[in-house]
Parts: sequence; C-alpha cells; structure tokens
Amino acid sequence: MPRSRLTGITTTTLLILTFLTALTTSPARAADLIVANGGFDDGLTGWSGSHSPGGATAVTWQGRTAARIADTDATKAYGRESMPSLPATAGTRYAVFAKVWIESGSADLYLRFRDAAGTLLSSAYTRVTTTGRWVDMRATGTAPPGATRVSALIYSGVADVGTAYWDDIRISAAVTDLGVQMESAVPNGTTFDATGATAYTVHTGTAARNPQLAVIDVASETVTRRIELPDSDATPTVGGWAATVATDGSVYLGTYPNSKLYRYVPGQSTVTDLGRAEGGYSFIWDLEPGADGKVYGGTYNDGRYFKYHNGAFTTIGAVPVRPGKEYVRSIAHDPTANATYLGTGTNAALIRYDNVTGGTYDLLPAAYANESMVGGLTWTGNRLFAWVNRTLLVLDVVRNADGSYRGDLDAVIGDAEQHVSPARDGKVWFVKDDVLQSYDIATGTVTATAAHPGMDVTGYGWSGNTLVALGGAPAGTKIFKYTPATGQWTSHGVNSVPILPAAINALGTGPDGKIYTGGYLTGGTGVYDPLRGDADDDTPDTPTLNGLHQTDSLLASGNRLYIGVYPSAKLYEYDPAQAWNPGVNPVLRYTGGDAGDIADDCATGEGPPPQDRPYALATAPDGTVYMGSVPKYGKRSGALSVWKAGAPGRSLCVVPGQSVVSLAYEGGRVYGGTSTRGALGVNPVFTPGASATLFAYDPATGGVTTYPLPAAVDNRLAITDVTVVDGDVWGFAEGWLFVFDPGTGRYTTAVELFPDIDYSVNSAHAWRDAGLTTVPWDTANVYGSIGDQIFRIDKSTKALTVLHTEKGMDGLATDADGNLYYKVGETLRRYVAP
Repeated sequence: MPRSRLTGITTTTLLILTFLTALTTSPARAADLIVANGGFDDGLTGWSGSHSPGGATAVTWQGRTAARIADTDATKAYGRESMPSLPATAGTRYAVFAKVWIESGSADLYLRFRDAAGTLLSSAYTRVTTTGRWVDMRATGTAPPGATRVSALIYSGVADVGTAYWDDIRISAAVTDLGVQMESAVPNGTTFDATGATAYTVHTGTAARNPQLAVIDVASETVTRRIELPDSDATPTVGGWAATVATDGSVYLGTYPNSKLYRYVPGQSTVTDLGRAEGGYSFIWDLEPGADGKVYGGTYNDGRYFKYHNGAFTTIGAVPVRPGKEYVRSIAHDPTANATYLGTGTNAALIRYDNVTGGTYDLLPAAYANESMVGGLTWTGNRLFAWVNRTLLVLDVVRNADGSYRGDLDAVIGDAEQHVSPARDGKVWFVKDDVLQSYDIATGTVTATAAHPGMDVTGYGWSGNTLVALGGAPAGTKIFKYTPATGQWTSHGVNSVPILPAAINALGTGPDGKIYTGGYLTGGTGVYDPLRGDADDDTPDTPTLNGLHQTDSLLASGNRLYIGVYPSAKLYEYDPAQAWNPGVNPVLRYTGGDAGDIADDCATGEGPPPQDRPYALATAPDGTVYMGSVPKYGKRSGALSVWKAGAPGRSLCVVPGQSVVSLAYEGGRVYGGTSTRGALGVNPVFTPGASATLFAYDPATGGVTTYPLPAAVDNRLAITDVTVVDGDVWGFAEGWLFVFDPGTGRYTTAVELFPDIDYSVNSAHAWRDAGLTTVPWDTANVYGSIGDQIFRIDKSTKALTVLHTEKGMDGLATDADGNLYYKVGETLRRYVAP
C-alpha cells in the first residue's frame, strides 16, 4: 500500500487539555483476532481442559451451540481454554467477550497472557451471577512484558458449584484497524482521443491511495494501462473529475484537493505532475482544449479561469470571474471564435469569455439565475448545451449589433443527464430517463432510442460512425456503443479497470448488529460483522454494495436501516434481511432536493430551499423518520424533513438561515441542533451574528420551539450532536457540553470540555463533528468522540476522561458489546474501552 498521506488533508489538529492524560494506542494491524471455534459449532474442538478433567460438554442450549460447564464439586475447578492461543503484543490492552446463560451458581471469564514458551504470565477476569437468560460478559487486561499470546478461559472456580452455558467467545485488541470497507471501480472524469479509438478515465483514490489513470482500448473494451498519479506529502492528490485531450494529443487531468494538473503522453508509462493551477485552492473542476496545445480550466474555491500553455499557468480575467462566484464548475470552448464559456456558482451564471478581447457576456436565462450552478457545458454543432439542476438548456449564442452576445433558448430538456455527445449529422446524444436520446439541432426535436446505457455517463466520443460512452455502473466501469445508422447497441463492463478503496464518509450500526459504512464521492455501502473480520485489510470483508451515491448518515430503527444520501437529501429504507437490490431494497422514500423553491431560503412567508446533505436522522416509535439537512449550494437554510409510510414526506423550515445537523427523539418531540454554516458557496461561510440553537419540533401541532443556548455557551457556530441520555438531551456546541431537561425546558448543565474546538478555524467540522452514545456494560458514563479524540463523561459529575487520540479520526458507532467504531480515511477502526 502506498504511504499514508492523511496528514496532507486533515483540516484540524486538536490539542488535548493539559490536565488530562490520553491513552495513545497504535491500531493493531491486520484483522480481528478470531478465536477458533469460538461458537462451539464444532463441539469442544480447540478448547483444552486446563483444569480438573471433565465438567465440560458440548450441547445445544436455548437454540445455540454452546459449551456447558457443570460444576458439582466444591473442591475442584473446571474450565476450558481457547488453544492454540492468539498472538499478542506486550503493553497492548485486550478484551475478551462471551455470552453466558447461568442455570445455577456463577460464571467466570478470563483473559490469559502467556510467553513464547507457553508460560502463563497474568490474567484478568470478570464474574457474573445473573441466571435464566443470556448475558453479555467482557473482561479487559494489558499484556505484560514478555507476553506473546492471549487466550480465553471459561471457568468455574474451586468452592464454586453450578451450571453455565457458554457461547460466542471473541477477543479484541484495544484498538484495531479493520481495514478497507468499500471499493470503487467507477470513473469520475473521461475523455477520448481524436480518433475515438482510445479512452482515458481518471479513478478517484483516498487519502492513502493515489488516484489512477486508465487507458482503455475502445475496440477490445479493455484497460491496456493503469498509471498512478504521483504527488507529495505537501501537495497530496486524492481524486479528479476533469479530463481532456489537447490538440497535440496529450491527455490532461485536473485533480483535488490541491488544484493540480497532470499530463499524460500516450504510450508512456508515467504521468507528469505539472503543479497547481495558479492560485488554485482545491478543485480543478473542468478542462477544455484550446488551439496549439492550450488547455483551459476552472477552479474552486477562488472561481478562477486559467490557461496552461508552454509549461506555464496563466490566470485569465478577474479572480473570481464574477464577484462572489467561488466555482468555475464547467467549461466549454468554441475554437472558431476563440471564446470560452464558463459555468459558475453560486448562484449560477453562464459567461462567454472572449479570449481575444477579454470581453465577458452573461448568457444564462433569467429564469435560472437562482439555481446553484451551471454543472455542465458542451459547445458542439454551433450550439451551447448547459446543464442546470438536471435540466439541459440548448442555447443559440447570437452576436448583437453592438458587439455584445446573448443566448437565445432553443430548447429546455428536463431530467437529462449531464454529459452531451459531440454533434454528428446535425444531432447530439444524451441520456434522459435512463434511455439514450437524440436532439436534432435544426428542428429542436428530441427522439428516444431503444438503447439503455445502464450507467452514469462521464464522457462521449465517436469511433468511426459509432457513438461510444464511458461511465460508472453498480458493477464498475461500463462502455456503451451505439450506431445511429442501424440502432444497434451494446453495454458491457470494461475489463481490468482500477479498483481502489473508497473513503468512508459515514458509519452506523444496522438492525442486524453489523457496522455499515457509506462511501465518499463514489458512493457504495460497506458491511462489517463485528469481531469476525478476515485477515485482509486492503480489501473489504464483504463485497461492496453498490447503487447508492455518497452516504451522509445511517440510522437503525426496528428491523430497518435508514440511509441519508447526497445529493438532493435522499432518504432510503433498507431491510438487511432481504437481498440488496437498489430501487427495491433499499428503496427511495423521500427526496429533500425536490422540496421547496430554489428562490426561497426560509425568509418570512417562504419555505425551505431544496435540500442536499442529510447529516442527521431520528425515528419515532410510530415509524416516522426525521431527517435534518444542509441545503443546496448557495443557500443557508436547512430543513427538517418528515416521512412516514403511507403519507407524503415534507420539508419544514425550523431555524431560518441555519442548517439542521443533529437530531434526537424524546417524549413525543424531535430535538435538533443547528449549524450556522449554510451550504457550500455561501459567503461568508457562517451566518453573520448567528448562534447555533437547540430546537424542538412537536409532530402533534407542527410547532417549533427554539431554546437559545445558555449565556456562557452563546455564539457557538454549530451543535453537531444531540443524544438522549436517561430522558435528557445531551449535546455538544463546539467544545461545550450541555444537558437539557425536556420536562422543564431548561438547561441543567453547560460546561466547556474542549476549549480548543473552534469551527471558525475549521469550518468543515461545523456540519459534523461530535458524537455521543451510551454502552450497555457501563451505565455510569456517556461515551463520545470529537475532533481526534474518544472520551468518557461521568453522568453524575460530568468529569471528562480522554481515552484515545488518533489523527484524522471521525464518526462514531457502537456494536452490541459496546465497542466504539470510527473511521480514518478509507479504514474502519474499533476502540474497546477499559
């Protein structure tokens, strides 16, 4: 695996309070420590009789295979130890877990450490006496000096008598790197050479795995070369969306998070890093070829239009191209007029830039001025095709008598995909309603074909008289071919495409007890069975479940898993007991992006704007699902969305000018925390003068009550978590813990626990940062994560103990044993509290 580059993109370095001691433990590499026959499915195989002979038998008890320890002699000890033992590292803390049913007496569970010769060095144990049901047990201990092995012992001691049934014995290190959870084989950027014989796709990586360029032979539909994009720790490259072929045949790629440009010369085995676009901050979103080998591009977040030619970057025009525009999201170039069209955001604008005179002209029809951005542009057939919020606008660019330009609208095509083919025989081709369709430039006629590409197209080209498209499908990269003259078409998977890990964007516990993860950008869903992982960290334990885009939140309720997906704040419902079948299971229940008017932003008399990022989920006992979200680009007001089976969903304004980023349900009301950070593309980033607030929504009346934070906590920029603990609402407003009593409507606690948390410095955390949870084995404390730390809070005193720190950690989920899960880049980690 290439070097770790997490430090290059981490935006927050959190200092620990000087009066606290953090236990810093390096994650155990490789997968779970699997106890052989830990479920006694093979009788007592692998379990040695380390004490008095007899007393142990293999049975079936209460529907489970089990080991029975029957102790009828108060002068003897009976036990079985897992042998061979598992590898251990001195100084590392371990835990053992088991399920036990005590029929009579008591039961002891030991964690035992031995040296290389097998000599017992030390043990840790726990005892339970609860009878008549399955009880979860755990014991923890640190491997002493010289320890190389660890094992589990189920036991009944001297002077004890009784009968106990044992099952599901597992062991874990305190911190375990569980490895990659998802993989992606889909392209982000696609371009074709002049003949259409070769396609080039860029495949996004992660913080620890560089993206790759794939060279694809169109005829054989096979990748002929895969090349990793180089970078450095100072300027890491994670992924890319932009690809184009210049007039000299060179292939150019635009990447993120440092606006880097790469060149590939066909036939070579390496890619050249050309450096960062002049002044570029984060993304090169699009690239277009100009004359004589020139390449034009656009960036985020400084809204820059630039040129690369003869080894140099040049900024063209003003920066940003229009005041307040952070995105040059799309580019198209007219080589005849030497004019470049720039699609910007937010809000949307469409600019014609004359590369000879420097003149700029706005072409976007007024009806679309409130949209977030122009997400795609194609100049072909003397027409400009502009993609705005799934609508394809066809513009005839006309020169006025005074020398200015305007865009006359030829056609408006709804529900169209972003990319448009180069014109051929007076027509362009695109996908609408999952069907390939044509647009006749002369007549304005849209005609559907019988062809189904079966993918999200990322680029078109022509190979002779055959239209070729590349794109992403659930199974990976696909290639689609269509011959207009005959109507014949094919759609196949591409052989040998790069398969790269996908960064984890969200995690949560499913109703089946498994840990679910959602992929960043490229989507996908991962599933991990706690403490039963395989030994390969570089690939997922189970195949990636494809079909959903970027997951922002997950929540189990009853026997269903609810999944919040970006873009357009989609709410999906999934039944883990049934086969994964996107569209059927999971099924789309509500789309926040369809709610509201793009011109609205929760001002007086207005509803919410369309929503985009669903960071918060909560459910009620009656099955109602609540979703909190960040709005579409350029808007400030998030929404609370409400969905219940049998009724249409709806999205509501709750706190105008603020996003809804945390939710919890208690006592018939939904409690939520807001962020003063709106969507991307708003400037300033935080609503001026605003403080995050706690609110309550009453489903019975539809009323919203706000509870301003206590005076000491005022002017916090976000409440990134609210959680119900013993009937109270606990939350984090930046580094401040608060406890709210729903019965009295008052705050009972407000204490600053993490004074170094400051979202004005690290605005990315103002959408999602803190997490709080309770665990079944420790009723005296609340556990949580914030910044790069896992911590414990005493319920009574609110005393804080930092348990673990790790650079780049984020997220929080728990398994049935109360172990905590978090993510670092593309890997899932487990922390076992002492």
